[in-house]
Amino acid sequence: MSGAERAMAVLAEQDNPGKRLEFHFNPTTISFSRAVTWNRSPKKTTDPPVQFTGAGPTSITVQIFLDAVGKDRPKGVQPEIDQLLGWTTVPDVTKPSSGPPPLVFAWGVLSVSTEKSFVGYLESLKVTVEMFDRNGCPLRATADVALKSAAQEPKGTNPTSGAERSRRRHTLRSGQTLHSVAYDHYGDPGAWRAIAELNGIDNPMRLGPGRELLLPDVSELARVVR
Repeated sequence: MSGAERAMAVLAEQDNPGKRLEFHFNPTTISFSRAVTWNRSPKKTTDPPVQFTGAGPTSITVQIFLDAVGKDRPKGVQPEIDQLLGWTTVPDVTKPSSGPPPLVFAWGVLSVSTEKSFVGYLESLKVTVEMFDRNGCPLRATADVALKSAAQEPKGTNPTSGAERSRRRHTLRSGQTLHSVAYDHYGDPGAWRAIAELNGIDNPMRLGPGRELLLPDVSELARVVR
């Protein structure tokens, strides 16, 4: 098509945007739901007063259509299926903070609760493979995905509360250093000092793969003297 490229829907990890699934075709139907709780105290009236007591998390369901027919894709749609299944598992259940990664669903100007992207956890997944090649490679599939919104902490009243909510976690991989992590997340290798200070690291050269780091919010970087 001429002009600007068509915006495609995408599902990606919030803390690692490189792990993403770009839709082959934009969805035709998206469903949202949210439970709202009300309380009515019995009184001698036909219609007792209603008191709002809270709202539950938002759920979103979307169907993803994957198609590799006629395309130069030796593995067909298997990589996309693997990525979806990977978001339902936990690498190390022994870690206190272990859990499926929060995912971000975004598509053009679609907004949910005034937000241009929906952040949540993969609640359920159903994959139906509809076509294989002669060797059993999946060429076409549909994935029914349900996401439930991630818990949002109430807004704080002190200057650091917002920064605390924006902190993220990162697990060091082989070959990574504080400098490379700082560059990947902030575009500035000098931000390694803020990461070290937040995590109480005295010697950044003694870190090894598997070490979990708490990454400071961007607003916190300015408070660290370089």
